[in-house]
Amino acid sequence: MTRTDHVLAVIPDRDFRHSVVFALGTEGFAVDSCADLSEALASLQVDEAACIIVDDKAVDDWRLAADQFSRFAKPVVLLISFLRPIPELSQVTFVTKPFLGAPLIDAVRRAVAGN
Repeated sequence: MTRTDHVLAVIPDRDFRHSVVFALGTEGFAVDSCADLSEALASLQVDEAACIIVDDKAVDDWRLAADQFSRFAKPVVLLISFLRPIPELSQVTFVTKPFLGAPLIDAVRRAVAGN
């Protein structure tokens, strides 16, 4: 795998996390995953990842989200519940939950390609 094939998924719910990892894995992405955003941003896997996928439930404080995402300095795909108002975050791609596999896969492909 090349560096651009590697993504990091931050999803607190274990079953949902495994589902996302499986879906991305079947599309050829190498996926590291964890449940906590602060832990993910401090991990070694964050350096290898071409993008990070963050579930909205992993964000503890939305006031800090923009700073946390900008420190990552790579594309962010945010999985957001259709019931939650979309936060004002630049440089973030939003995928509304519940979603089919294709919107997530397409968003990750665009993110790792730099689009």
